[in-house]
Amino acid sequence: MECVDECPAEKGGIKIGCETRFMFGMNYAWHNFAGDFGGIAAWDKRGVAAEAETHAKNLAGIRAHGASVVRWWMLPELRGEGVVFDANDNPTGLGGTTRGDVEKALELAEQADVHLMFCLFSFDNFHATRVDADVRTVGIAPLVTDAARRAALLENVVRPLAQAVEQSPYRHRMVAWDVINEPELAMTGPSPYGDPDYDPDPQVEPIAHEQMEAFLRDTIGVLRAESRALITIGSASMKWARAWTTTDVDFYTFHMNDRVNRYWPYNQSPADYGITDKPVVMADFPVAGLATATLSMLLESWYSQGYAGAISWAYGDATPTELETMKAFADSKGCDVQY
Repeated sequence: MECVDECPAEKGGIKIGCETRFMFGMNYAWHNFAGDFGGIAAWDKRGVAAEAETHAKNLAGIRAHGASVVRWWMLPELRGEGVVFDANDNPTGLGGTTRGDVEKALELAEQADVHLMFCLFSFDNFHATRVDADVRTVGIAPLVTDAARRAALLENVVRPLAQAVEQSPYRHRMVAWDVINEPELAMTGPSPYGDPDYDPDPQVEPIAHEQMEAFLRDTIGVLRAESRALITIGSASMKWARAWTTTDVDFYTFHMNDRVNRYWPYNQSPADYGITDKPVVMADFPVAGLATATLSMLLESWYSQGYAGAISWAYGDATPTELETMKAFADSKGCDVQY
């Protein structure tokens, strides 16, 4: 039976299957940072499958307050049992529960009637390799800047993760891959596309734009081969609006906070920022709102100005009042914001 979109988003949205909706959601973003997929045994942090009841409750809570899409971080740092490494810190495969945790996350999404945006990596991955409280964390700068080691990361980690999603009976709950959270904060030097120079987080081992672009290009190539989900990159702000315009993404995502808002204000349209080629989702902004704009003001502004979605930060930080504001927005827009 042919799919018919009976409620296309009026102003702008992301197309999943035949349905175009304003992608309204919330960052989960984790229960155990860097531990939801694979666990961190030394810290008694368990993966999704071992804490299914907790995750089921949280996903249901997100859905009850109007969010249709959940952004969930997978490997923001490589520690614990999520990824297996050899003696030279080369990744050799997924840890014992990682695949099962992915499968359980999709099953729980089905139960809660939410859709997932898995965020694979983060700028946090570029912290140097270290040992904290008996747990070794492997920094990925040396991996992604070496072609052979980058290939090992893609073949032994990214590919099996994508395969786990695609082989799930609940794969339809996976709507998009966010390849990396705020990659610009792990980059240094000039932009080749005319954006301001990069200003990396002082605690990371930054790499050049060309090196990050190669890593993301190769990662996306693997995801395209193994998964039908859409692909985006979680850009830190409109400051670097052109950073990924030559990268194979389906839509752009940008983040917003008070500092960003001073220079790249929320109340401008994508076209005002020179973005007209692909849809734009605001995928990380305070659920408490900004100093100069309430949550309601942010959501209404982006909805009315043709943005394709809004995904607030974060469920664990939200007050009951903020969650009710989320629900009120969703209720007011009806099927426009529900896949």
